Amino acid sequence: MLKVAASLNSLFASSLLTWRRGILIGARRSSRLVMLRSGCIQLLTATLVLLVMTACSGGGGSSNSAQSPTITKQPANQAVTVGQTATFSVTATGTAPLTYQWFDNGAAIAGATSSTYTTAATVIADNSSKFTVTVSNAAGSTTSNPATLTTMIGLPMITTQPSSVNVCNSASITLSVVALNASTYQWSFNGSPIAGATSSSYFIASATATNAGSYTVTVTNAAGSVTSQAATVLVGTSLASNPVSLSIAQGQTATFSVAAAGDAPFSYQWYLTAPGGSTGVAIAGATSSTYTTPVEGLSSSGSQYYVTVTDACATVLTSTSATLTVTPGNVPPTITTAPVSQTVAIGSTPTLTVTAVGPPTLTYQWYRIPAGSNTGTAITGATAAAYTVPAADTTATNDQDAYYVIVSNSYGQATSPIAILVIGNGIQITKQPVTAYVSAGGSATFSVTATSALPLTYQWFEAAPGTSSFSAISGATSATYTQPSTATTDSGSVFHVVVSNGSSASVTSGPASLFVGALPAIGSLCSGWLPNGSALPPSASCTAQLTGATTFQSGQIVWPNLISTGNLQVSFTFTTSNSSPTPADGYTMTLADPSRGATTTSAGMDGGGLGAEGIPGVVVAFDDYHDLNDPPVPYVAVGRGEVSQWENPYFIVNTNVPPLATATATVSHNYVVSIVQGMTTVTMDGLQLFSGSVNVPPVAYLYFTASTGDNFEQAVISNVSVTVTAPSN
Repeated sequence: MLKVAASLNSLFASSLLTWRRGILIGARRSSRLVMLRSGCIQLLTATLVLLVMTACSGGGGSSNSAQSPTITKQPANQAVTVGQTATFSVTATGTAPLTYQWFDNGAAIAGATSSTYTTAATVIADNSSKFTVTVSNAAGSTTSNPATLTTMIGLPMITTQPSSVNVCNSASITLSVVALNASTYQWSFNGSPIAGATSSSYFIASATATNAGSYTVTVTNAAGSVTSQAATVLVGTSLASNPVSLSIAQGQTATFSVAAAGDAPFSYQWYLTAPGGSTGVAIAGATSSTYTTPVEGLSSSGSQYYVTVTDACATVLTSTSATLTVTPGNVPPTITTAPVSQTVAIGSTPTLTVTAVGPPTLTYQWYRIPAGSNTGTAITGATAAAYTVPAADTTATNDQDAYYVIVSNSYGQATSPIAILVIGNGIQITKQPVTAYVSAGGSATFSVTATSALPLTYQWFEAAPGTSSFSAISGATSATYTQPSTATTDSGSVFHVVVSNGSSASVTSGPASLFVGALPAIGSLCSGWLPNGSALPPSASCTAQLTGATTFQSGQIVWPNLISTGNLQVSFTFTTSNSSPTPADGYTMTLADPSRGATTTSAGMDGGGLGAEGIPGVVVAFDDYHDLNDPPVPYVAVGRGEVSQWENPYFIVNTNVPPLATATATVSHNYVVSIVQGMTTVTMDGLQLFSGSVNVPPVAYLYFTASTGDNFEQAVISNVSVTVTAPSN
């Protein structure tokens, strides 16, 4: 107050005012007295009004009055579908701090003490509830207008789908669904409603084969209905595919296979019925879903092979018999024992060996692929069935170098699988992850087995279906990874694992894929296939021209959906016509690998690229024009489509084949390509060209391609038939 008075005294002196004993006396009679009291000071004059100060503090200081809350934006009414949440908010002013308390129909909501409030998932009973909020501070409080919550019944929401099951004969089955906002249920079997099946679960007391099929349930309320995913019921076990009769040339092996579906796991026993015999004899050690014969001679022609399959219910099924026909002929080599990966000490001299059979004379050439590379270099002087690695090539920097051998004769060649040298503390993967086939909603497990002298760590990666971008899976850091729940949208995902030990080079496993639910069928050329490049759309007769009788064309036709390659059989006919005097260039069947960048619009090079060079994946090539470094033409071979690995090397080559095209005629050949867990067999006009192990991508786009270069031929594909099944355990 003393400072205020002093200031006023100075002010009033300059204004011809006199301060006496706390009273201002003006020089003019029109002036009014202004009293200075302990609580307030005012100055009024007729000719001059000066607002000096207002101070009401109840003491010697001064402050502003606290303002009580004022709501500037009221909570708004909300309308939501049952099962959703609703959010209310308020905006208020006033002296801080402001506090809030929300009310539901007048009852305080515990914990609802901020300017916004979000309800729990709503139910129909919440309809017409009134929500208010009281805003408070030290000066008082105010309550908002009520906001009304309207809850509407939406479509039913299925939260737990019915699950597929495999059961033994006479077992009971319960299928069930969990849904929100459900009023009624109706179960259907293979698309037809089941009388009386109108609850959230459907029970079968004693299942028989007639109960096997597809089940769905439709859930309905006043807003409409939704239908569940299909649950597949398998009762007992059936054979999805039987062994197929084969015709081979003497000196070849034959591979037979069976696929079972139902109550896994399965056990197998193959039998041989000798030519002219009637009773099969169990083949020792032939206890998997595939069986490869020894090298066969003419005396084996007429042998029959069949297999018994025993399921988890102890039910035994017997396949049909497949007949083996052996004919005279000259064929490329067959590798019967491949070189194997080894873990060796630094500076050691390990020996790699191969065993092969075929018409003489067999020649050998070993190759080395340096660690981190995709292509190999021929090793000078390594031209025998065995190769000893010198100590200079087993240093620590040689860890993960790979070796393979090409065995050749006058009729083609066979390339061994690679053998990896693990040096010192390096890592060796002894069991690769395998593709998983599961029902929708089920779990999928992938595992790897690896060895090293040092402790190992793991990181699993996944690429979404149709992509080549791998992302680390959070928490997937053990030798086994389980995806706890799967959906059909996961089909075609690719997984691999990186194994490390903190010292030597990390090692990446081979790829494994995931397929959920039934494997989709592949249609004929009449519908669904997409042309690329110079290929024409399929005709009404279900044929497709890939190249015309003109130069420098590259044509492809592709099935645009991902397929499993675990148990795949593709039959087709290629017809060439209107060729130049020297026909060119050929055609392929290609399994394009999406995890390496292949798409449904991938295009391969013309000329010697056969319309497939540049498409990552595995290529079955049918070539009738000799380019530099090609085998003698015509030939049929299996190799890779990447540019760096094109014909480098071919895995299998048969050069003893009839012409694929001629300048003066129309030439047609019928082919069957069979792939069973990597064992690839190619037949031409009913005769096996070769059979051998090939690392095919676990999931692929199926392409047919053709090309021309300086020379040409019209290439047309027809009679396409594809069977895709899940391989048996």
